Amino acid sequence: MLKKIISVFITLIILMPCVFADTTFKFKMTEDGSGIYIDEYTGSDTVVFIMPYYEGMCVKGIGKRAFEHSNVVEVSLPETVEWIEQNAFNNCRMLRRINFPSSLQIIGWRAFYYCVSLSDILFPYPLHQVSWGRDNMNNYDAFLGCSSLTMYSQMQLIKMGYPDGF
Repeated sequence: MLKKIISVFITLIILMPCVFADTTFKFKMTEDGSGIYIDEYTGSDTVVFIMPYYEGMCVKGIGKRAFEHSNVVEVSLPETVEWIEQNAFNNCRMLRRINFPSSLQIIGWRAFYYCVSLSDILFPYPLHQVSWGRDNMNNYDAFLGCSSLTMYSQMQLIKMGYPDGF
């Protein structure tokens, strides 16, 4: 009897991630197969906490237009996120706060385009150099139209090598 109870308990633990799978994100596998990235946010929560792993796979990035036009107010990125693709948070007009993990290496062009309420960006210490996606022919600045950014956030972005205006 005890063996049967233990067997059922172990089965439940193994199946639990499948039963409670997160349905607020659509994921895709990275090209190199080393992890997954958020392809689309389908939830309605305004405060979003992204876990570092889903069903045993490491969350490596935020895909193109993943949160575009959503009503998120605050987003917490895990230390596993290495990149934020172009237009990922495009026109998230309610977004006020986001953290940048120390693992972040790339922020794509117009990643935060017209996030007019964005005021606080939480930075890791020490700050790491971030590559900025851009095209010299057009104004594709990652934070173009982010008119509410605090002076502190602007200065931290400039220290990270952010090339242009807000």
